[in-house]
Amino acid sequence: MGANVGRDTTRTRCRVHAAGVVLAACAVVTTTVAVAPAVASMQSGATVSDVKMVQANLMQGMPVPQFQADVKTILSQHPDFITYNEVSFRHDAVLAPAGYGIYRSMRNRYTSETPVVWRSDRWKAIDDGTFRISNWRGIPPGKKTQLGRRFANWVTLKGTDGRVVSVVSVHVAPLTRGMPDLLRHSVERLTVLVGRLAPRGPVLVGGDFNVHYRGHRYPRRLLSAARLVPTYDTLGAYFPTGDHHGLTIDYIFDRGTTTLLANKQYHVELNSDHDAVVAGFDWQVDLASQSHVVRNNPDGDLARRRVVVRAVLGGIRSAKPGSVVNLATTRLVLPRVVRVLDRALNRGVRVHVVLSGTRVTRAERRLSRHIASSGDAHNWLRQCQTTCRSAYFAAGLTPGFLMVSNPSHVWRVRYDASRKLSYRLVRRSSWVRISTGEVALRTGAQLFRAVG
Repeated sequence: MGANVGRDTTRTRCRVHAAGVVLAACAVVTTTVAVAPAVASMQSGATVSDVKMVQANLMQGMPVPQFQADVKTILSQHPDFITYNEVSFRHDAVLAPAGYGIYRSMRNRYTSETPVVWRSDRWKAIDDGTFRISNWRGIPPGKKTQLGRRFANWVTLKGTDGRVVSVVSVHVAPLTRGMPDLLRHSVERLTVLVGRLAPRGPVLVGGDFNVHYRGHRYPRRLLSAARLVPTYDTLGAYFPTGDHHGLTIDYIFDRGTTTLLANKQYHVELNSDHDAVVAGFDWQVDLASQSHVVRNNPDGDLARRRVVVRAVLGGIRSAKPGSVVNLATTRLVLPRVVRVLDRALNRGVRVHVVLSGTRVTRAERRLSRHIASSGDAHNWLRQCQTTCRSAYFAAGLTPGFLMVSNPSHVWRVRYDASRKLSYRLVRRSSWVRISTGEVALRTGAQLFRAVG
């Protein structure tokens, strides 16, 4: 595998199984780079991520106990992916113990130095390869190896949910007396590899680039042209990545930020002269299978005319006691919606309603009385006008909007209707999008909070 992406060499793999859970959270995005690194490190427990990755350069020649302690520290972060550097002579079984798979070419010490490791309970490798990024064969004065020979190992993985991600591990040659500066050439080669992998899905690159993030040699134009975005750019902050006079030289890059976006980063102290760099990412789009659209036919029989209304009513009816219903609409006219919400209140569902019409309808007055008579402060109705009405449209809510949680208050389904909850849903061409994906639910909750 991999011949269509990069130059392959002989390879070896180790894949085993483990278990774990990740939850979704909201991404924070900014393109402003912090002027000082002091505020860069987000704490590991501050934000939960859909995907977590660790980049770790484990200094060659460390005593075995220190090396093994570092691996244990890295695995304690429960990452989905790990990119290692400087581990040519370390055993796969240590780098990727039970629950993890590993890929690297074992052709020689130069190809085996940058393995990729992944959680095998969540991801399955579907392609892999090894790609040369520099090939200067000399040995610099005072050195023992060909420091200019560098290879990136890569793996394309498919998640249990069907998503595809490629992960690349790379270690760029340092600026060394007696050999050329290989940084730009290496990055140019890397961008070729990433460009070939990108059509399959997001590409995450981890590595020691041996260049300071704020230094004049940092190849920002090359990286930007290739759409490789470091987490430091996305999160607007950076930090020292080891014992290198406060410099930031270890990175995690993301190609495909519209699909997978960094939402946290932090560093972890190791025995190695490098810190581990940890990044969390959130999916920005759901799977196609996690949403579908129901359309009515205003010229059809009664069932076809009412199909959109029935879908919305079915969402409310599905709410179990103790769950939450969030409803927002620019106008509520349909008495059946009020009746179904009244029954939900009676069986112990928490009902939250935002109405943004310019005038109060008879159905809205009835619903307001029902909610007030429930005697539960957790139920509420907000009649939203002027500033609030502007906020409704600014938030991007559809004319009819519904979300339903489970009894543990975890959102499970979202409905976006093309029309207000009036007879037009029956008499005119209408549709409702029904979504169950984490991204739709997360953004839906944000939209409702903007007006609720």
